[in-house]
Amino acid sequence: MNHDQLERIRLLSSRFHQLQGLRVAAAGASLAAVMGLYLLVTSAPTDNGALIALGVSVVPMFASVRWLDRYYTATFGRQVANPRQLPRKVLFFFAYWGTAAVLNHLIPSIPAGAPTAATTAIAAVWVAIRDWPTRSYYLGAAVAVALGLALSAPVGGVLPPNMTLTVMFTLVGVSFVPIGILDHRLLVKLVAESRLAAPAIK
Repeated sequence: MNHDQLERIRLLSSRFHQLQGLRVAAAGASLAAVMGLYLLVTSAPTDNGALIALGVSVVPMFASVRWLDRYYTATFGRQVANPRQLPRKVLFFFAYWGTAAVLNHLIPSIPAGAPTAATTAIAAVWVAIRDWPTRSYYLGAAVAVALGLALSAPVGGVLPPNMTLTVMFTLVGVSFVPIGILDHRLLVKLVAESRLAAPAIK
């Protein structure tokens, strides 16, 4: 077994949950569908309306992700989560919401959902760099955020500022669909490779 094969097995074991990409694709499809519907039925979208639509999208998102959790468990098995990661996730969650609240209080001109979009872009770039070049397609989410900002920029933008969040969340949702599908394909490929490599490891 060569170094590349060992690295791909390491990638599978360390990113097993993250590579269950159909959940990301389903979440993106839910977000894009609800935001797109909001754009169609509302003559004057607002940032507050976009946040409400974001909350509504959680309903189909949660239902589809729960179903896909069962699918992945039945198809690929269950990997026990590291209990040491839970405190980090909780700490990150509170740190994020605290930072977003402070920014929105100090700089009222920042739309309420802008920190969420910015965090999505930063996280996508970090995943792409960390797992480069295997998961470089995560840069698509960062491009979606940048495109949403550019379309409604004060100089050169083609959309009014009140549509910034709605368009941005729609583009992010659309970008999540191929990202999730590519992650799922990578998972299937890595699982197949690891099964073929199992006799060589023994």
